Amino acid sequence: MLYLYQSNRLEDLAALFNQVHRLQPPADPLAEEEIVVQSQGMRRYLNAYLARETGVAANLRFSLPAGLAWRLMRELIPGIPALSPFSPEVMRWRLLGLFQSRLFQTASEYQSARDALQSYLGSGGSAAYQLAGQLADIFDQYLVYRPQWIDAWQQGKTLGLGSGENWQAALWRYLDDGSTQTPHRVALWRQLLGALDKSKLPERYCVFGIATMAPMYLQLLQALAEHCDVHIFALNPSSAYWGNVIEAAQVLQQEGDIDLSQAGHPLLASLGKQGRDFFDALAEVPKHEIPVFDDEPFQTAPPTLLRCLQHDIQTLTMPSESCYTADGVENDRSIQIVSAHSPLRELQILKNRLLAVLAEHPEWQPHDIAVLTPNIEPYSPFIEAVFGQEQAGAQALPYSVSDVKISRRQPLFQALSQTLALLESRFEVDLLLPLLENDLVLQRFELSRDDLPLLHDTIAALNVHWGLDNGMRGSSDNLFTWQQGLERLALGWLLPENGNPLWHNISAWHGNPGQTAVLGRFTALVRTLAAAAREWQRPATVAEWAERVRNLLTALTAPGSGDQYAWQQLSQSLARWQQEAALAGFESPLPQHTVIRHIGRFLDSESQAGFLRGGITFCSMVPMRSLPFKVICLLGLNDGDFPRNTKAAAFDLIARHPQKGDRARRDDDRYLFLEAIMSAREILYLSYVGRDIRNNQELAPSALLNELADTLAAMTGRSTRSWHENHIEHHPLQPFSRSYFTGQPRSDGLQSTRRDYAAALNAPATAPAPFFSEPPGEAGNTVQAVSHHEFIRFWKNPVKSWLQHTLNWRAPYRDTAWDAAEPFEPQQAAAIVAEYTAARRSNENFQQTEARLQAESLLPAGELGILWQRKFQAAAKSLDGTLVASPKLPALPYTLELDGTTLSGSLNHLYQHGQIYFLSEKPHSPAHIAILLEHLIFCAVRPSETPNRQTHLLLPAQPETLLEIPQPEALELLRQWLDYYRLGQTRPLPFFARTTLKAAEELAQNKSREEAEKAARGVYYGNQNSKGQRDYTEVALVFGNDETPPIETPLFWNMAEQLLAPLLKYSNHKSAE
Repeated sequence: MLYLYQSNRLEDLAALFNQVHRLQPPADPLAEEEIVVQSQGMRRYLNAYLARETGVAANLRFSLPAGLAWRLMRELIPGIPALSPFSPEVMRWRLLGLFQSRLFQTASEYQSARDALQSYLGSGGSAAYQLAGQLADIFDQYLVYRPQWIDAWQQGKTLGLGSGENWQAALWRYLDDGSTQTPHRVALWRQLLGALDKSKLPERYCVFGIATMAPMYLQLLQALAEHCDVHIFALNPSSAYWGNVIEAAQVLQQEGDIDLSQAGHPLLASLGKQGRDFFDALAEVPKHEIPVFDDEPFQTAPPTLLRCLQHDIQTLTMPSESCYTADGVENDRSIQIVSAHSPLRELQILKNRLLAVLAEHPEWQPHDIAVLTPNIEPYSPFIEAVFGQEQAGAQALPYSVSDVKISRRQPLFQALSQTLALLESRFEVDLLLPLLENDLVLQRFELSRDDLPLLHDTIAALNVHWGLDNGMRGSSDNLFTWQQGLERLALGWLLPENGNPLWHNISAWHGNPGQTAVLGRFTALVRTLAAAAREWQRPATVAEWAERVRNLLTALTAPGSGDQYAWQQLSQSLARWQQEAALAGFESPLPQHTVIRHIGRFLDSESQAGFLRGGITFCSMVPMRSLPFKVICLLGLNDGDFPRNTKAAAFDLIARHPQKGDRARRDDDRYLFLEAIMSAREILYLSYVGRDIRNNQELAPSALLNELADTLAAMTGRSTRSWHENHIEHHPLQPFSRSYFTGQPRSDGLQSTRRDYAAALNAPATAPAPFFSEPPGEAGNTVQAVSHHEFIRFWKNPVKSWLQHTLNWRAPYRDTAWDAAEPFEPQQAAAIVAEYTAARRSNENFQQTEARLQAESLLPAGELGILWQRKFQAAAKSLDGTLVASPKLPALPYTLELDGTTLSGSLNHLYQHGQIYFLSEKPHSPAHIAILLEHLIFCAVRPSETPNRQTHLLLPAQPETLLEIPQPEALELLRQWLDYYRLGQTRPLPFFARTTLKAAEELAQNKSREEAEKAARGVYYGNQNSKGQRDYTEVALVFGNDETPPIETPLFWNMAEQLLAPLLKYSNHKSAE
């Protein structure tokens, strides 16, 4: 006998199931209760409900409909194996074997398939694998939803289904050619129906929480009901018959007399197709029906907008005739629609709202709340940051996350996923280095996170960009490759640092000997990956690939006890892959890209481990998992994202010839939205990204959200426009916006629980205190001795020097981005110019210089590199030959006594023709100031060893000469620099290399003070194309809170006028060619 229990409340169905289970226990106390559910989430819900209500949930055997059918076939029909040769995964390998066979290329029966598929099969390395998988899934759908097609094709008939039928029929006949001992599902179906016997079946089957089911499985339940009891607990949104309810637009398109009664409730008509076909078919099944709908729900609960909407859907009441009274709509918060700027803001707004709801209803618990989204991946990185962290006024909330890819949940799988992506790539630096973020990889090679900055800096210094070796580059050189980088490291360990750095076209890279162990262990990692890459390039059988995967993970990771379950999952998956391939008779070697696609499917599978595990449940919107919660929150209801636009394959004949009861992803999503509406008990919270985070442009919500808003507007007697304007909350971009903290209740509903934001925004505005007010200790005016090096270093950046000297301050470390692109122009032009200049001075052959530069990957490869070589050669040859050949003089020590301060050091750039600097690039402002000071000291010392008192800056195409400063003037200028140096030991000086130099240049050219001030402001404040010095870390720290900008103080202009401007009068003279 078939018993049908229908309700729109799952908890009522669970209570009814509990009653049946308790009042009619199985005759055999050890017999299992057979329960059919449509999802593992439903199984978990029923288990938890029974345990809560009865104290124990045991001896329950849950099955999915397809699993029940296959289990019955195995139990009632002899010789049926656990794995069917017609399962989708086995059919995938059978079809792939066919596509790779000579039979497919030559046999006449596959001519139509070749014509239809040849262009696709030749479109990529993995195209055959992907096509085989698509066809296997489609054939599996035919077995369930179109068994008559399977019978006809097997008999050699066609049914006029259009293009694609002939070649699909030919492929099916290949799959069902009689070579397999086990028939397919359609052939077994009749045997199963004939083999059903009461003596071999349990006393009853319970089907719980279903809202839709394939016709084949409904037929199975009917057949089972002839031999035993079948109790169907169906989740039906409406208590009335609604099998003929369709959308108003479809009603108007009908020919003949229009039956307006078919329109029904607009949401049920628009969203309910997936369930309507099922309940329409269920209505025709002989059964004993027991409806358990609550016809008078408002006797125990107030008629909120949400409850009235659910009641209207239940009773097929049109929105305009709703029982809802619009008087309290302004304060009705049972349905909330929120617009935000990003997924992160959606979560932040949601947390504020949930905290307010939990405070208003202390009896509610976090496990009474579910947060659903079409795709959990964009939200999962932010959930812990928002819900797992406590802030002032916003406590942490317990939660669990489900439906996340297993490669995101398990470090072992994440390492495998990253490695597979790397093996299929060109070994770009930005794909290999992220492997070092995985703790299992670090442990395997005895590295730590403290080693990462060293490794990143070393790889950048070695100019590694992509490629394992020259073989991967497809050229004779190994420029920019890991091989070149590792060989340079190894040679640096072997060769002395002061010797010839080039050996067999390998340039030695000398690092810190104390870092050798770390770099050696990193080298072992790269070598391991290189060995795996070489092995994986060779095609292999499925069994060999399974062993390679195990070996790869063993070589790359050091799994701990917490990773054993992940390792077990992978081992089971690899074993299942081998079983499927063996059953398919697939023995052909597989290439790497196909294997990576196959393993990637396993890594992309979703884990339901966090579903209903306590706290707020975060999960994706999955069909057949509509569970009741007091608060249901739907996030990400964006246009284009929901309903999800998953198109059927072009050759899917079911999509071309739809029938009642067929499944479609968009219909699934529409029904999911309807189920969410019906499952919310107190609050339905809907959120979407309604504003562009970059330009604040308005974005459209999902069409389903608009349909709901139209219905709600009709229920409350409002226009749709009015409803949108007054009942959709538009939140600001930032959680600390003043809109949340006005001090008075707001009509727009914006509120926040963040006390720290409120305190900061509502605190009286006070001017920030200056960083420096008086010296922190004893003044530094007593400086008696200054070294040459310290003096020059100080004036390059006096603010940073004062911070380091006084407070032991260090600038924050910033890791540069990894550049995987091979450069087509030199990235270190200054170093290249320096090498060519040195070669010119030492009369070295430029070919030797270029060989050394190529060995260091400083020049682009190929013809482009040759063009750059010619350019650098021409620049080096343009240098003044007399100055280039000027003899170098020994370093000259000096000591100067000025006003009780001793300045001592040595002049290291002395030549026969004066002081010469061989520059590789135009000096930036700090370097320019350093050269000016070197020239000043040179003129003040006035060494007798060189008759020329000029300083020459030799830069290709831009030579410059600093004229001699008379010694008395030089000593007086140097005395002033020392005075300000002593002042700079007691306080930070407003001396900024770029800004002060620009102001001094204007003054040196006899321009007005106003022009100089304008120029200085432009450099200090910057513009859209140039960062101002005001924003430098050390400048912003020291002077950012000053009431008067430092460039407007007399001290700034005194230093520009007294120190730099006089020096610049001896500059800007081009040397003679």
